[in-house]
Amino acid sequence: MNYVRMCIPLVFTLPLVAVIGVACGDPFALAPATAPNRIDTTEIFALSGTDIGLPSAYDIVDRSPAITELGELFDFVFDIQDGSQAVVIPNGALGLARGPGIQLMANTSFDAITLAPATGYNADSSVAVAEGSVFVARSRSSSQDCSLGSVARFGKFEVLEVDTSLRRVTFQVLVGINCGFRGLEPGIPTE
Repeated sequence: MNYVRMCIPLVFTLPLVAVIGVACGDPFALAPATAPNRIDTTEIFALSGTDIGLPSAYDIVDRSPAITELGELFDFVFDIQDGSQAVVIPNGALGLARGPGIQLMANTSFDAITLAPATGYNADSSVAVAEGSVFVARSRSSSQDCSLGSVARFGKFEVLEVDTSLRRVTFQVLVGINCGFRGLEPGIPTE
């Protein structure tokens, strides 16, 4: 008799779970992207040899330059080493979180990058760049504006100008801020 009582709830529960699963769809599917990707131009200043109040980092999650002295909410910094060598430095190379990373995209144009690579990011050493260099960057994990939990965001960057006298770099940038999407084209991403 106990066996029958235990089976009856199971018989009624399984169809209910199936109906809920069909009605709700895939619980692990990405929510549709809603924020359009857009191309911006921004500038940041070298980490060394510039005023402490100038932004020398970039925050992919907020799509904006960041001042390193205000905290660790940034993903990479820019610097000029040995007087003329421009470098971008992911947080891990600064002894901070190793989540952010940089991948130099040699022989690839900014416009040709339509999807951020899933792997291959350098998280713990500086990357030399020059005018015309293109790289993709992965952010730290963040749950900001994201119902999926804490995920990385991706962006593509092109060095438009390195001004060694002002110790400044100008980037063309497109950051995808939709949670879980790696699409790096203007507009609403689909992947």
